[in-house]
Amino acid sequence: MRRMFGSFVVAAMTLVVAASMLQAQTPANAGKGGGRGRGFRAPGPPGPVPRLPDGKPDFTGIWNWDETRMVSQDTPEMQAWAQKIYEERRATSSANDFETRCLPGGPPRSAPYHTALFSTPKLVVMYFEGNTHMYRQFYVDGSDHPKDLKPTFYGDSRAHWDGDTLVVDTIGFTDISWIDGAGHPHSKQMHLTERFHRVDYGNLEEKITVDDPGAYTKPWSQDRLISLDPKLPLTDYVCNDNNQDPGHIDAAYGKQEKQLSNGVPTPAAKRPPAPPSGATPHTADGKADLSGVWVLSGSPNLPSDPSYQPWAKEIYDQRKADKQKDDPEKFCLPDGPVRVTRLPYQIVQRPEKILLLSQGNIHSYRQFYLDGRPHDPFVDFDPTTYDGNSIAKWDGDTLVVDTISLNDKTWLDPTGKPHSDQLHIIERYSRPDLGHLDVQITLEDPKAFTQPYTFKRAFTLAPAWHLQEYVCQAILDGIENP
Repeated sequence: MRRMFGSFVVAAMTLVVAASMLQAQTPANAGKGGGRGRGFRAPGPPGPVPRLPDGKPDFTGIWNWDETRMVSQDTPEMQAWAQKIYEERRATSSANDFETRCLPGGPPRSAPYHTALFSTPKLVVMYFEGNTHMYRQFYVDGSDHPKDLKPTFYGDSRAHWDGDTLVVDTIGFTDISWIDGAGHPHSKQMHLTERFHRVDYGNLEEKITVDDPGAYTKPWSQDRLISLDPKLPLTDYVCNDNNQDPGHIDAAYGKQEKQLSNGVPTPAAKRPPAPPSGATPHTADGKADLSGVWVLSGSPNLPSDPSYQPWAKEIYDQRKADKQKDDPEKFCLPDGPVRVTRLPYQIVQRPEKILLLSQGNIHSYRQFYLDGRPHDPFVDFDPTTYDGNSIAKWDGDTLVVDTISLNDKTWLDPTGKPHSDQLHIIERYSRPDLGHLDVQITLEDPKAFTQPYTFKRAFTLAPAWHLQEYVCQAILDGIENP
């Protein structure tokens, strides 16, 4: 069954569960390496470990990433300042937890929601259903951490293989996230090492070592056992949608949240590099390889106005008259599948599914299913979402993406063009050469349009770029400078 949307679920769980979370995370035998923690779940389905084309284990799947499945955990030995902060958080039932304000939990913290892994030989993506519906990237390409890292919630992760174990090394953290729901703090010196080992088809072991001399007297470790959930897809969870928790929490504890009253300014974008020349690359199965970091060419505005029904035209005219003051993007709500930003996008491709990662807006992702499934069988539980449900197929070298089940909360572009919950989107992605990506988009919306509307977009490849962490809500809350 689909989960409810909105951060009120996260905050309610935070306030009720936080007081007991440490006990759940620290079983009686913590630090002794034996036994299993409270709330231990049944193992995942048996079977052989799937493998990538290069022979390495394939971690792809949706996993029950739940802190109650702790096998063992050392007792963290905190510096005095860290102990004081921890005790203050416990005394207020975690009321100042940034996660209740739709900010990333940051690793190694996990949410009581599903988390997915998407493996390719040179990149593993970890993307989340809960918290902020964002993602992490583990680069397995032999690259080192950049020298000029800006502190971020998720840090910078570089990985390598130790036999069949993926070792992920992460540094470059901001110090405002929490290590867990109990409120253990950390400093900017935190160095996180995660070791992922897929025991069999349905079970994944994760060993985490926290080395943070700024907050702890010595390194400490956690061992988790994680089970595969092959049946339930990730839901379209939007923490910031109707999030009333900060106000309730601030009122209860005498706090006052300060946000940018006019929303988040449009982020500045770098000038894209000149696109490289060369032939269209293809995957091992002969399909066009759309992988890479892509930057919009031209304006994010639609080239013209759709032919609107009178009610939709009235809404559009009012938004223009109001100078887009209620733009949902400014208040950290999803853009949806049609609207784009000038910040880069990344396509990560496998034969059965494609991920489209966005740097801008809410730093989220879309999923294009290529495995022949129909549209989401759970759509009756959750008929409309911000990103809808997307299935795809190949038409020669063109990827055809079919998206339905959209709500009417997003704008089609920054000028405020509306649509209804009957919007049906067909996108045709083609890569004519190495450096260019063309997308033809057809919008069918009989409730809002008098006829279908088709337009084109072009993107150029930025082969040396990596997506940077962008947290809209942090800017809205005045935590980061735009």
